[in-house]
Amino acid sequence: MKRFFVIFGAIFSVIVAGYSVALLITGEVGGNAIYEMMVEGAMRASKELGFDVKIVEGGYNSSKWEPLLISLASTKSYDLIVTFTEGMPKSVEKAAKMFPSQKFALIDGIAANLPNLYSLGFRDEEMTYLAGYFAGLVTKSKLPGVNPDLKIGMIAGDIYPAMTEKMKPAYENGAKAVDEKIQVLFSVAGSWADPNKGAQLAQIQFAQGVDVIFLVAGGTGIGAIQKAKEFGKYIVGVDANIIDLAPDVILACALKKADIAIHNVLTRAYQGKLPFGQSERWGIKEGVIGFTFEDPYYLQNVPEEIRQRMLDLFERLRQGAVNVLGE
Repeated sequence: MKRFFVIFGAIFSVIVAGYSVALLITGEVGGNAIYEMMVEGAMRASKELGFDVKIVEGGYNSSKWEPLLISLASTKSYDLIVTFTEGMPKSVEKAAKMFPSQKFALIDGIAANLPNLYSLGFRDEEMTYLAGYFAGLVTKSKLPGVNPDLKIGMIAGDIYPAMTEKMKPAYENGAKAVDEKIQVLFSVAGSWADPNKGAQLAQIQFAQGVDVIFLVAGGTGIGAIQKAKEFGKYIVGVDANIIDLAPDVILACALKKADIAIHNVLTRAYQGKLPFGQSERWGIKEGVIGFTFEDPYYLQNVPEEIRQRMLDLFERLRQGAVNVLGE
């Protein structure tokens, strides 16, 4: 990789000639909020700094992801290859060992500390704790349709380590921080793209007295949103702000600002400042976990008392004053 210096007046800059990045998407971009944000952040960094980005969609057959990653590395065409999610650490570690001169980055997952590999994980437990606390406040509120049963729900697209070890426990802990008597119903769809299954699971939960469901289910959650309309109940979204899809039932969303994360990673990589051989975990303090505090529907539909308590919690989380996993 060639570097040369340009001096113009008092300006001193470093230009990286022909810098190129490949993004291996473990899935498809369209319809996936996280990947849409990742691509947007990558393209913004590319435009600002002047490097090339190639997007490779791996599709939903996970058996193809590792061969694709290795194939990209074998071309020796990229200064950095980026891939995603907690399903890829072993594959990216394998590729990094096979191609020690190739630099890799894993985002939204933590990999082993290899000299040519950097990984960034999100504090998803902070995001789901926010959602659980909010759902707990909703089920104890006097919002229309809320019953006295103190029940909330969560629907996951699938089971994976972060879900069982961090996200689900933190959601439950957030709700219990509001009231220990709150019950949490948890369902797994087994698919990220099955709205019918989402509708079926939501109907079961609402029929059992759940007032609000937190959706971590991708496209499967669309069916649950429709059922919330039918039952006069509520939804909490995840990752991106989807309130405008159904503002009468989607009260809030816990946000993962993936565009900010990848923009930062690619900027540091381009500048030669990315700490390869290390991993990092970012959350509220780093500005990549948020909540829909400023959404106009949120401000309109959520009682002021709940909004204030959520702001207070967010600040305590930012300061590290809350043990979200209860460890």
